[in-house]
Formats: sequence, structure tokens, C-alpha cells
Amino acid sequence: MDAKAVVAVPDRCSGCKQCELICSFVYEKGYSPRLSRIKVVHFEDRGLSVPVTCAYCDRPVCEEVCPVGAMTHNPDTGAALVKEELCLGCKECVNACPLGAVEMHPGKRVALRCDLCGGDPACVRHCSYKALKFEPSHLGVKSKRRARVEAWNLE
Repeated sequence: MDAKAVVAVPDRCSGCKQCELICSFVYEKGYSPRLSRIKVVHFEDRGLSVPVTCAYCDRPVCEEVCPVGAMTHNPDTGAALVKEELCLGCKECVNACPLGAVEMHPGKRVALRCDLCGGDPACVRHCSYKALKFEPSHLGVKSKRRARVEAWNLE
């Protein structure tokens, strides 16, 4: 089975943070970007906003550094998981993630990362601008290549 991922389409993102709000509501029953598993990064100098979430790495560094095995993933879907009952709150995973996609829950003091909402990501369903897609990982790479070539404005 080809693992699926949440893929951002930055040129469609308005920076509204609706993805952050729906994510926090789904998991925490409240609207708080701080409790979201997806974050919108703003590049003011370029007028660009980019949603960032777990990249579902082939060799997740966050899992490798976890001293108790609390960071794991579903081998069939590739979805990132956190075993909250094991998490010590040591922040090794936060420090190790190259994308900054792992954070600590401010109340529970356990790691937060995207688990793809069990295969139906709410952030994707509720993005008004279609700036998020849920698709097989290899399609995201293909579309990025295509966008880069189109940016060269070849004729």
C-alpha cells in the first residue's frame, strides 16, 4: 500500500489558519492553534504562507531518538502516532524533527504530531482554498516537480 500524506499547495494558502483551528477542535474540542498538529508558517517578506505538518519520513528521526518508544507509526499507512501513556515529555522528538512538525502539548506535556485523523484529515476537508491535499506521497513529489518546471515558464 502506498502511504498517503497531507501535501501543501503553498500558492493556494491564504494564511487563514483554518486548518490549525479545525485540527485543534478535532483533537482537543477547542479552537487553539497552539494545540494543532499542523502549523501555518508565514513568510511576510514574500507574501507566502505554507502549512507544515508531519512529513511521514521513511526513517523518522523523532522515533529514533525517543528513549521509550512513544513515537511510532502505523506500518500499513505510515501515519505518525504518539503513545501518550509512554511519553515522558523529554522533548527529544521536538528537537530532532527537521521540519519542526513535533510540538509538546502545553497541558498534557506529551508530544503532538499529525496522525492523519485516522485516514481522513480534517484539515484537508475543511481547507476553503484547497491548499491541502491528501494523496499518495509520490504524487506530492511529482506535483512539486511539475510546479518547479512550470515556474521556469518554458515555452
